[in-house]
Amino acid sequence: MVRNTQSGFSLIETLVAMTVLAVSATAILSASETHTQTVTAITERTLARWVAQNNLAFLDMGRSLPARVQMGGIDWQVRNEHTNTSDPDLGRVDISIATMKTPDVVLARLTGFVDLTLVGAK
Repeated sequence: MVRNTQSGFSLIETLVAMTVLAVSATAILSASETHTQTVTAITERTLARWVAQNNLAFLDMGRSLPARVQMGGIDWQVRNEHTNTSDPDLGRVDISIATMKTPDVVLARLTGFVDLTLVGAK
């Protein structure tokens, strides 16, 4: 009786192991891509919020940002909508911020009130 002393994996076992590895790698890559997209979206929304807050600060000083500004390597579109209030010395401003690439997608909205007597915008 001759005994086979060779040991190792069969072809089927190797193919199953490679399939498990491929499925795992695909799942990891998909999760990594989703995470990267989420981080990018959060970064854009944070920068948009900063642009809106800067614009409100400029309005408080009697100035405003131009319609197009750049922050964080991104070109932003700034829209201000001024509204009168029941107090003649107080003005309401609604600020909308979007990227120049997607101007219809507003990433940040900010409503503020400006003292019109200080800014001379009466």
